[in-house]
Amino acid sequence: MQEYSSPKKMKTVGDLFLKYKLVFKPPQATVEKAFIEVVKEVLGFDLDIKMIKYNVGNRTLGLTVPSILKTEVKFKQKIILEKMSIKLGKGNSPETII
Repeated sequence: MQEYSSPKKMKTVGDLFLKYKLVFKPPQATVEKAFIEVVKEVLGFDLDIKMIKYNVGNRTLGLTVPSILKTEVKFKQKIILEKMSIKLGKGNSPETII
């Protein structure tokens, strides 16, 4: 009975995977698909995955869309990047859209 200690506080399930969230980055296709979802949510138009290129090294999204659509995306860039940050995590989301 002298060696007894009270039970330790339980960890939440999300905390168990915290170190993996910090180490692993989402793959290129995951970021591109999340971008398509966010653009659909914010602007209301669909993009094809072939129109988007994500550079993992410098966290930049490149678009090959008509200029009027690109202007709309650039106009709402801050909102789109904030939603991407919520969806993918702060360190895993793109920083710029070109």
